[in-house]
Amino acid sequence: MADPTPAFVDSLHLVSAIATAPAEANKLDGISDAPVSMTSDTVDGNYLGGGGWKRTIPTLKGFEISLSGHHMPDLESHQLLETLFLTGATGYFLIVKDADGTAGNVGTRYPVRVSSFEKGRAAGDVLTMTATLVGQGAPVDF
Repeated sequence: MADPTPAFVDSLHLVSAIATAPAEANKLDGISDAPVSMTSDTVDGNYLGGGGWKRTIPTLKGFEISLSGHHMPDLESHQLLETLFLTGATGYFLIVKDADGTAGNVGTRYPVRVSSFEKGRAAGDVLTMTATLVGQGAPVDF
């Protein structure tokens, strides 16, 4: 039986320009969860000899990333997250898997818009946040 793959991520970053490289200044610290959910729209179809049974045909693909963790309002990346929500601008969420990897193997860049942003407090008086990032095109390995 094959061994499971560890879910190791080197770092998460949020940047406002596509050409911006991951750096300490744009690191999105404090995030405990960042699952990427990919979906595909479908349309109904039929085929000759199908006996009236329908098929679904995939059309447009999309993704959504649900962030949650500690809110760190002094960090530039956390400020950018809220700014992207308020302005509706497109930003870029970077998942770095291997900072020392060769080009195309460092991580994945996701073009996103922030569709929800929530700040709150945990029972231990720690600031928390959740945000939803909605895809604005295809993810690209960098």
